[in-house]
Amino acid sequence: MSPMAEQAAPAALGAADVPLQDGELIILSIKPSRWYVLLVSWPVVLAAALVAGGLALSARLGMHEADLGAANWLCTGVAVVRLALAAAQWAALRYVLTSRRLLRVGAGGPAGVTELPLAFVHSAEVAATPTQRALAVGSVLFRGESGRALPMVWEYVGQPGGVADQVNEAIARAHR
Repeated sequence: MSPMAEQAAPAALGAADVPLQDGELIILSIKPSRWYVLLVSWPVVLAAALVAGGLALSARLGMHEADLGAANWLCTGVAVVRLALAAAQWAALRYVLTSRRLLRVGAGGPAGVTELPLAFVHSAEVAATPTQRALAVGSVLFRGESGRALPMVWEYVGQPGGVADQVNEAIARAHR
């Protein structure tokens, strides 16, 4: 599914578990891009691959005799566990823009909800590494008075420019 298609159906993303206030409307409800799983896991996966490769190379050069089968299984297990944890985090995470607030909904029901009132937000902007730009993902950062960074960030958002534009439109409406 393309990142834009992921964002096309906000009502389908489980609005029932978003605690809404009287008269509050959901404007946008998205999940991070599916690239999230790989982008948050790559350091651990790379480290496991380097360890396995280093052990194989040192054994081939005669530096030691190791049970490479067990080492490979251990490295593979570490990488798989990290990928599984990232997939579970991705499945539980959702970013919601309402007519009054920005929400980050994670695992744990109401305890997993972080909110930021739109009244405190003056702008949304995009930050992305070159790799993220190539994958059409990035982070949406929120700024308050005098441009200071606010404590909420929507990370690994697909098509972050369009998302930031929608948030900025909602901010403008909220400040009228």
